[in-house]
Amino acid sequence: MKVDSVRVVPYADESYPSPTRMRTPASKAMARLLQTAIILVVMGSSAACSGREASSAGPRYPATRKVDVVDDYHGTKVPDPYRWLEDLDSQEVRDWSAAQSDVALPLLRENDVRPWVLARVAELRAFWKEPAESSEPAESSEPPLIDERSLPTGQSISDAWRSPDRKHAAYAVSTDGSEWVETRIRRLSNGTDLDERLDGLLWSAPSWTKDSRGFFYVRSVKPALGERTALKGPIVYYHHLGTPQASDVAIFRTAPDATDLVLEQELSANGRFLFIYEGNGAHVEGIGWLLSRMYVVDLGNPLRPALAATVVPLTSERDGAYRVIATKGDSLYLFTDRGAPRRRLVVFDIRNPAVGQWRDVVPQTDDVIDQLYDIGGRFVVLFMRNVQHGIRVHERNGGLVRELPVPPMTAVGSIRAGAANELVVEAREGLAPTRTRYNVVTGRTTVERGVKLPFPSDAFEMKQVWYPSKDGVRVPMFLAHRRGLVLDGSHPTLIQGYGASSQLTVPISGEWAVASLELGFVIAVPALRGGGEFGRTWYEAGTLERKQTSFDDYIAAAEYLIREKYTSAEKLAIAGWSNGGLLVTAVINQRPDLFRVAIAGVPQTDNLRYDRGRHITQFGTPTNPVHFPFLYAYSPVHNVKPRTCYPSTLITTAMNDERAPAWMALKHTATLQAAQSCDRPVILRADTAGGHGGNESDDAADFTAFVATQLGVKVPNALRK
Repeated sequence: MKVDSVRVVPYADESYPSPTRMRTPASKAMARLLQTAIILVVMGSSAACSGREASSAGPRYPATRKVDVVDDYHGTKVPDPYRWLEDLDSQEVRDWSAAQSDVALPLLRENDVRPWVLARVAELRAFWKEPAESSEPAESSEPPLIDERSLPTGQSISDAWRSPDRKHAAYAVSTDGSEWVETRIRRLSNGTDLDERLDGLLWSAPSWTKDSRGFFYVRSVKPALGERTALKGPIVYYHHLGTPQASDVAIFRTAPDATDLVLEQELSANGRFLFIYEGNGAHVEGIGWLLSRMYVVDLGNPLRPALAATVVPLTSERDGAYRVIATKGDSLYLFTDRGAPRRRLVVFDIRNPAVGQWRDVVPQTDDVIDQLYDIGGRFVVLFMRNVQHGIRVHERNGGLVRELPVPPMTAVGSIRAGAANELVVEAREGLAPTRTRYNVVTGRTTVERGVKLPFPSDAFEMKQVWYPSKDGVRVPMFLAHRRGLVLDGSHPTLIQGYGASSQLTVPISGEWAVASLELGFVIAVPALRGGGEFGRTWYEAGTLERKQTSFDDYIAAAEYLIREKYTSAEKLAIAGWSNGGLLVTAVINQRPDLFRVAIAGVPQTDNLRYDRGRHITQFGTPTNPVHFPFLYAYSPVHNVKPRTCYPSTLITTAMNDERAPAWMALKHTATLQAAQSCDRPVILRADTAGGHGGNESDDAADFTAFVATQLGVKVPNALRK
C-alpha cells in the first residue's frame, strides 16, 4: 500500500496522535551534572523553532526547528516534525549535529572517571594480549600482509586474504570506518598493487580458486544518498587477476532493485564446489542467514574451474539456515536448522539433494548448536546448554567420541587443531582468559593460564539467575559484581541488552567489564527473547508482532534487580547498541520511571521511515498494513511522550553509518530533548566518521564515564595512582 506525505499547518507537541490510542489491533493488543562550557547554537530558519532549553542545572541544546510534514500510513496520520534531519548531506544538519556533539563532549570527557577507565583498560588489555605459556613452539610470526601505516589518514585494512600460491593477497580498505570497502590486490613479491580496484563489496570475503588466478566475491549496489535502505541487487562475481572489475564474470544475480536479499559465497576446502547462500532475516555467525536458499556450482577440476557450470538450487525455498561444513566426494555435510530449531548436522548426496534424503550425522538435541567445526577428520560441536557453553566431539559417522569438560561461566572464543588428536580452546573462564588443551582420545586435559591477572582472582563473582518475564516465561541473566555484595538496593547497576537477530548472550568478561566492576558496578546481561540462546523458537518469540516480548523481558530484568535489592531505579542504567539501541530507546519510552541513565549506541529508532531490507522478516515493514500497527506501537521516535522526565540519555552515532543511518539518532535526540521535563541531560555524540562499528575505546570510555558521573560513582581512592 502506498504511503503518502501531506503537509499541514504547524501544531503543538501535545497534538501528536498517540499510538496507544490508535483504533488498531495494536491498541488492544550516566548524579550531578559537571560544570562545563555550555554552547547554544541557534539554527536559522523561517519555520517555527521549538528547541527546548533545559533548566539552569542542565545543558542548553541547539535550537531545533520543526517542519509541518505528516505521513499517511493506511489511513493513520503520523507527524514527522524533524524530517529535515534526514538530509545528512545538508550543511544545516551537519552544523546541528556538530553543535550537539559540542554540548555532549564536555559532559562525557571533562571528568575524572574517563581518563582512569582508559588507563585501566589499557593496563588490563596488555595482560589479556600476552600470549599464554605453552609447551609448544610459538607459531611463526609473519609480518602483516599489508602495512596499514602506508595508507592515507582515515583509511584502514579491515581484512586480507592470501591466494593459495601465496603470490598475491586481496585486501579490503575501509575509509572512515565504512563497511563499503575497496578491495585491492597486492603482489607479495615486491609489495606493489595490481591496477584493478573492486568496489561494491559489503560484508563479502573473497574466495580464491585453487589455481590462484582469481576469486569469487559478492558485489552489491550502494544506495544513493537519501535512499533509506542498506543495499540493493547483490551479485556473485568471479574476478580474474589483472583485469578491470567491469570484466568480471557474473555467476549469480538477484533483481537489480532487490533490497531484501543478501548473498554469501564460499568454496569447499578442496575447491571443487562453490556454494551460494541467498538469504534474509537475521545473520548468525557459523550458520548464516536464517532464511536462506542454497545453491551449488560444481566447478569440476579445482585447478581448472568451470566458471560457466550450472548453478543448481539445493533448496527450493528460503526456509532455513544452511552452511556446508565439509565435503567428501559427492557428499555434503550441512549445518542447518531446517526441521530442527536447535540445529543439526546432516549429510546427503549432491546428486540426490532432496530433503527426504538427508541423514542426521549430529541430530538435534535439547542443546543449541552454536558453532560446528571440521577438525582433524572429526566434527567438533560448540553448543549452548541453558546459555552455558559446552563442547562435544563426534566421529565422521556421527558417533560421540566424548564431551569435553568446560567449566561453568566460560565463554569459548575459538577452537582449533593442536597436536595429533588435540584441540586447543581459547576462552574466558569467568573474567580470566584461558587456553585449554584437550586430547579427544585419552580425555587428558591441560589448562594453561596465560598470565597472572592484575587484580585478585576472587575479588568478583559471577552467576546466572532466572527471573519471570511479564508473561511468566523464565529468562536467564548473567550477573557479575564484587564478592560478598550486600543486597541493600544501593549499588550502581548496568544492564546491557540486545535481544534480536538470534544473537547469543555469553558470560560477562573483558577489560571494560573488569574496570566497571572495580568502580563498584553490578553488571547484568539478560538473554532476551529475539536472541538465539534457545534456538529459533526463542528468536521468533521476539520478532514481528511479538517484538514487545523483548522489551518486556528487559523491563522484567530491571524489576528483578530492584526487587532483589541489587539496586534501585535511581541507581540503574541500561545500555545497548544497534538493535540494542532500539531496545533501550523503546524501553525508556515505556518505563521512564525505571531507569536513571540510558545509553543508546547507533540506534535504529524510526520504524516507519527506514526500509529494513534484509531484516523485514524479523521486524516487518510499514508498507504492510498488517505490520504497521505493531511497528508504530513501539517505534521509539514516535512514542516519546511530551513533558516526561526521561533518564539521562546518551545517544551515539556516526554520520557515515550504513546499517543504522545517523538521521535516526538525530531525529530521536531532537524528539527526546523537546519532551524532557527534568534537568537530566539528553545528549548526542555524532561522529563525522567511524561507521556502524564506531571506535571501541571512545565508545566504552564515554559511556562508562557518563553512567558513572550521572550515578555519582567516583574512582575509589585505592584505585588511583
